[in-house]
Amino acid sequence: MSESVADDMREVGPWGQAVAISFRFLLLGAVAIAIGWLVSNIRQVPADSQAVIIRFGTVARVQRPGLLLAWPKPIEQVVLVPGSARQLQLSIGRFQDSAVGEDPGFLSVYGYTPSDQARLNSSFLLTGDSSVVHLVAQIYYQITDPEAYMIAQDHVAAALQRLFIASTVNTIAGRDLDTVLVARPEIASRNEEASRRERLRADLVSRVNQRLQALASQGASLGVSVNRVDLVPSIPVPAKDAFDGVLVVTQEAEQGIANARTNAEQSMQEANQTKDRTITDATARSEEAVSNATVATASIAALGQGEAGMSRSMQMSRLYYDRIGPVLKKVGHVKIVAKDGTTRLLLPGTNR
Repeated sequence: MSESVADDMREVGPWGQAVAISFRFLLLGAVAIAIGWLVSNIRQVPADSQAVIIRFGTVARVQRPGLLLAWPKPIEQVVLVPGSARQLQLSIGRFQDSAVGEDPGFLSVYGYTPSDQARLNSSFLLTGDSSVVHLVAQIYYQITDPEAYMIAQDHVAAALQRLFIASTVNTIAGRDLDTVLVARPEIASRNEEASRRERLRADLVSRVNQRLQALASQGASLGVSVNRVDLVPSIPVPAKDAFDGVLVVTQEAEQGIANARTNAEQSMQEANQTKDRTITDATARSEEAVSNATVATASIAALGQGEAGMSRSMQMSRLYYDRIGPVLKKVGHVKIVAKDGTTRLLLPGTNR
């Protein structure tokens, strides 16, 4: 048979041989292209992604991470979207408008100042107690419905920003400044205020998800849900200076009160010591006076009480003799003057 093919090739001539060889190469190329086309949608879906397969414009299925077998285009089209376990981050651009042309590090330390241009004040919000607060916010969301996300993919970021801004305006307007940030350190340690500040982020997440569910119920689902919100609230520089002034005055007043309490406590302790010392001295003196009086009046008390076996005159005589001896020892001599004016020496002493 090979000999017959060689004979046929010799019969067609060189040009015929060239055409036959070219046709074979074209056939092989077409077969290779067809095989490549057939396997063009056979791929691996990464671990942090998922694939949405569209068949003739209709979502056919959602492929999880792993090997994907799909018909080639235009029969089926494969769109890769982030996986459901992957967190996507979105910064709220409107809340960063005030930082245009400024150093973020400088603003984070020294704060934001309202601008004369209203457009640059879009990141300032009004609180329930008529205060002004500045916000820098980032939201983290996950894909819950890959089909809906694939359809609304180009509008998810803008829609999330609008929903978050609307939720933030309503939430901040229903709270006072102290439940948004620590503006007054003197009340920062209150448990109630601290818990309300912690609930702020949870309330924002809940409000945004409620709005997303409302869109889904209207047939305009974005296919995402928000699971975390990061906020960096601050107050404008003029208000910060005013709060700092109030804080300094408050600290000085508290220091004055503490000093006054210390002085009062010291004065009270000194007064108590003086009182105790006075009472002790008075008690001692009164006990000594009572003791002396008791000793001085012991004989009189004994005379009043009487003594068994002795008459009153005998007791008086005994008392006289007991007392006259010490008295006479102290005198020089004793003279007795009679009624007729004559004197006589009773006890001669050294003094004449």
